[in-house]
Amino acid sequence: MHNSKLDKLLEGSKKVAVDTTKIDKDTALTQQEVYDRVQDRYERKKYAFRTFIFLCAFTSLVLLIIIAAGFSKLSHFELSEAVLIALITSSLATVVGIFILVMRYLFK
Repeated sequence: MHNSKLDKLLEGSKKVAVDTTKIDKDTALTQQEVYDRVQDRYERKKYAFRTFIFLCAFTSLVLLIIIAAGFSKLSHFELSEAVLIALITSSLATVVGIFILVMRYLFK
């Protein structure tokens, strides 16, 4: 009995007309979408890495300025307390802001 139902379904499917050109167009579009997504992922990784390197260099530079200001008597590099506070807070805001922008772009 199970085989008879299967046979009926197979017979019915032979009578159904299938437009293969539409299937081919849909498949080609899907392949293009897959290619675009792979390319987007590659570009996102590349720019995320570049942003990470930039943020590391930026943070290192700010840290060197703070250390140089800490050893002001040895390095003859002095910054007032207000300038150091402004440097630290603006640097922190920049790093957090860039990080949030990159993460939103990567995981949208």
